[in-house]
Parts: sequence; structure tokens; C-alpha cells
Amino acid sequence: MYPWKTTFQLDSKSSEPKYLQLSDLFIKEITAGRLQSDQKLPGSRKLSELLRVNRKTIIRAYDELVAQGWLKNEKSSGTFISTHLPIPTAIPIVTNDSGFKKAKPTKVISHFNHIHLPSKNEASIKFDGGAPDARLAPLDWIYKECKSLTKANYGRPLLKYGSTEGEPQLIATLEKYLSETRGLNVNTKRILITRGSQMGIYLTFQTLIETGDIVIVGNSSYDAADWTAMQCGAKLSHIKVDENGMDTNELETFCKSNSVKVVYLTPHHHYPTTVTLTNERRVHLLQLASKYDFYILEDDYDYDFHYSSRPILPLASLDNEGRVIYIGSFSKIIAPSIRVGYTVSSSPIADEMSKIRYIIDRQGDHILQRAISESIKSGQLSRHLKKSLITYRKRRDHLTELLNHELSDYTDFNIPEGGMAVWTKFKNIKLDQLKPILEKLSLSMDIDRELSIKFNACRIGFASLNEQEMTSGIELLKKGVKQLAS
Repeated sequence: MYPWKTTFQLDSKSSEPKYLQLSDLFIKEITAGRLQSDQKLPGSRKLSELLRVNRKTIIRAYDELVAQGWLKNEKSSGTFISTHLPIPTAIPIVTNDSGFKKAKPTKVISHFNHIHLPSKNEASIKFDGGAPDARLAPLDWIYKECKSLTKANYGRPLLKYGSTEGEPQLIATLEKYLSETRGLNVNTKRILITRGSQMGIYLTFQTLIETGDIVIVGNSSYDAADWTAMQCGAKLSHIKVDENGMDTNELETFCKSNSVKVVYLTPHHHYPTTVTLTNERRVHLLQLASKYDFYILEDDYDYDFHYSSRPILPLASLDNEGRVIYIGSFSKIIAPSIRVGYTVSSSPIADEMSKIRYIIDRQGDHILQRAISESIKSGQLSRHLKKSLITYRKRRDHLTELLNHELSDYTDFNIPEGGMAVWTKFKNIKLDQLKPILEKLSLSMDIDRELSIKFNACRIGFASLNEQEMTSGIELLKKGVKQLAS
């Protein structure tokens, strides 16, 4: 006997009428082959008793299905599944990894075997590679502003198709904001709003790179930027990064015998080591860009979080030739899910990036972008940054104290001047062997396989955890390290 009660369960909280829910369930069971061609269905009274719904709901569902051709009524006999439908033989409700009951073998062409997506980890404590604490962010204020915009007449145009370059008010606000906070001399035609800094990196490389072009990165670098350059056909060359940032003398030697197209770097807090590019090397790098005719992609992902002194002004603020493409993001300021970033470049580059953006994304979230603009103009963002800066400095100090007190025999690090993570080198153990041990202890750490093998080091993020969480995390890390050491 067919299990009507268990199969046909209606959602009382759904906004969809019950008779339509019922119709959809019938169609699903018919196409799956579990209700067969010419099979007689229970009468409306009987089915209403089985499903505990009003009989009128059953009648309306049957009428809907008859009108669509799924069912047929036969006088004096009842209601039957139509015989004119391509109903398959009944198949069990079992699926494979593809999500389909019977999946044909599919050849998937992958150009990204070198990319390792983050694993889903349900660890109780997570040391990320450096992310903000969304609990501190003014998310209630931002989404309240978004809600107000959707209801107000002046905000409704933002729900329609708009500018690919970004929400006009945010662009205008950024023109002033970047001038006041970073010393950038920009105009609105040079600004493109993106969904975070990663989109900015992608659009820049897609615009500038041709197959075989040389892109310079550090001997330690942001892996996703490296992958993006490679995907665009670039040939990567690595330049040493020391305690003063990228070695521009080594870069100059390389440029004398090679044609460089783009130099990618994070000069403020180098990823992953957190060192800051010195002023001397900044000036030298700009001179090299002019002399050897290459672009600089400046990824300034966490400019606002500098604890020892005022942040050093970006390379873009010293650029007089349009050679620096500057990237920033509100995702690092507010929360990773707030996908709003921006690029600043010359107008021709910005125009070309807009065309590529049109293909892959059409436009961003103009409602959210307007809310970000309002947070800047109202001072909400500034207040959040001041509070976060104080909190993150305390968390940095707490983490470094814990590492010194609990793991001094196994770790070595410098206290970072800014950013959201401590670049930590391990000793007396092999870091690439530590991750599975920590996972068993319910501790997640951002241990990059290549960096752990090359440097026996990783980034330990401090911004997203409070002091109690960090203390618990270091206790687990110490336990895991001692297990591996023994």
C-alpha cells in the first residue's frame, strides 16, 4: 500500500497554497515512477482523512492535475494517473554523490587542480588566517539601513539594474574618503566597486595579462592572487621578501633581463608574513615601475588595522604615472560576508575592468553599497574602526603572550605592527603533520600546505576570537604540538 501519510506532508508555514503543494508532491511522485501510469488514486474524502486536510484542498489539487494532464477522471470509476505520460519504472529513493539517481559519466575538465578549497570544519575553536570579528560589526545598523532603503521611494531605484561600476553615491563618497584617509588623489571615473578584494584582483589580471606575461609575486604570497594570475595565463616569478618587505634590489636585477608586466604585493602588511614595505623600497619600486614599464597591483586588504603608529600611506598615494592599481575592501573592516570592495586605477583600466565585470556579475548589490556609503558619511564606520582597533590590539597582545608563555619551545614570531594575524614559525615539529592531530582535538587552524612545507610556518589569526576563546585554542594547540613532538 502506498505510504500517503509519510510521503505527502504539507508545510503549514509555507506561503504557497496547500492544494499547490499537494499538486507538486503528486508530480514529483509520478515523475519518479513511484505512482504508476493508470494507477487509481484514493477518493477525495478518503485522501483528506489520510492527510488530515480539508476535502476541498484535495478536490482543487486533483482538478489542477487533471487540467495539466497528469491525472484523468473516469465517470463512475474514480481518478487515475494519466496513461499518456512518459512514466518511468519505479526507482528507489537513492542518490549518488552527484545528487542524481542515475548520473551518466561526465568528463569534467579542470584547470584548477592546484586550488584547494577550504574544508568544512566543525571544530569548536577556529584560528583563521586573519579575519575580522563579525560580532563587533555594526551589522544591525547596516541591515536596518538596507531595509529602510528598500521601503523608501528614494531607495527603490536601487533594486533595479544599475551601473556596473557601482552605486553612484558610494563612488562619490569613496572619492572623498580615500583622499582623507589614504591620501589618494582620485576621481569617480577611476573607482570601480567590486564584491571584495578578490574580484578586484581577478578583474585587474584579466585586464592587464596576456598569455606568457611575467607577474612578480613574493617568495611567500597570497595564494589566491597567484592562482588568479596563473589562470589568466601569466608566468609567475618570485622575489624574496624579508623583514623590510619585497627586496626591490633583487627585483631590479630581474628586470634588467626580463620584461615584467605586473608586480603584485601587499605592502602594508605583507601576506602572509605581516611585514611592512619600507618607505625606501616603496620609492624604489615606483622608480622601477617607471623605468621598466610595469604595473603595480597594490592589495591593501587591512590598511585600517595598524597598532604601533599611523599607517604608512599607500603606494598609490605617491603614484604620478597611473602605474598603481589600488585595491581595498570593506569585508576586512566589517565582516567577510559583506562583499563590498573597490579598485582605483586609471580611467582606461577602470573602463575595461567594468566590461569584464559586466560579463561575470553584471552589477553588485547597490542596496548594500548605499548602506556602506551612509555608514561612512554618518561616522558609523569610523566609530566601528576605532572600537575594533582597540579590541584587536588587545587580542594581538593576548595571543602573543600566550604563545610566549605556553609554546615558546615550539614557536618563533615577531609581534606584528598591524593586521589580524601573527606569522608563526614552528620548531622541533613538522607543521604539515599537525593539522590532522588538531582536527581530532576539535581545533581548526589555517595551515597552508605549501607554506608549512616551505617555511614550517602559518598565520594564527587573533581578531575573530575573544581572549577566552584564544586561551582555549592555545591550550588545544599546545596539546596537539606535544602529541606530535612525542
